[in-house]
Amino acid sequence: MPFVAIPIPIVNAIFKITEHLDLGPDIKYIAIHLYDKFMCNYFWEVYRNADQTENSWSQVCKTISSQSKLYLMSCLQLANKMDSHCNNLRISQILSILRCIDKKSEYTHNIIFSSEYKVFRTVGFKMPFCTPLNCIEILLAAIGLKDTPNMQELTINLLDLVYLQREKLYSHLQCLIQGHIARTQQEKRNLMSLESNVLFLGASIVLCGTFFLCVDSETAKVIALKLSQLVDIKIHDIWDMANILLIMAIQE
Repeated sequence: MPFVAIPIPIVNAIFKITEHLDLGPDIKYIAIHLYDKFMCNYFWEVYRNADQTENSWSQVCKTISSQSKLYLMSCLQLANKMDSHCNNLRISQILSILRCIDKKSEYTHNIIFSSEYKVFRTVGFKMPFCTPLNCIEILLAAIGLKDTPNMQELTINLLDLVYLQREKLYSHLQCLIQGHIARTQQEKRNLMSLESNVLFLGASIVLCGTFFLCVDSETAKVIALKLSQLVDIKIHDIWDMANILLIMAIQE
């Protein structure tokens, strides 16, 4: 399950830092994935080795929290190395950002190197090769909308909105599909399967993007059907998700 260990303020911080450093959109999504996976793995690793007392665990949480900004920047470092079109994120830039967002701590080159290795080791030396943005680009190409003016920028903005409003978005979807918040284990599993389905998310964003292009209803239905066949998700689920996202985008 994604988004288990990455709160919205961290997502927002990653967006702002990547914008400030003029990094590509893929980098922020990779960094979010890495931070989420790292924190999940790191907490579990520490929990298994810690004394199982409330005071001890509280101290562990405080320690990890105090280092979270450093780990965030390490995730950005690693993510940046996946983009061959980007310049390397220099240590001096990392230190400059850390001095701005964490004035209480002192950082050195060695600390930056050690943190980057620690994050990479904790995620099993594995990097994500496919982000939700990649899925969106593939789906746009598959339905012939890849070269549509402004579509790329529009879908990136919609994807950013999903990342910043994920809980609200899926809660609305759940209520629309089931008529209520998940109660049974089966209902919860069904929602989890949708939340973790990147192709479903991509298809919903693409369909929502076509709404902003002011296509007629029949054309939108044809696009929705094609997307449903491509990602093997019921057409009404994609349609519902796209409409919820449209309302949220207009409100924003």
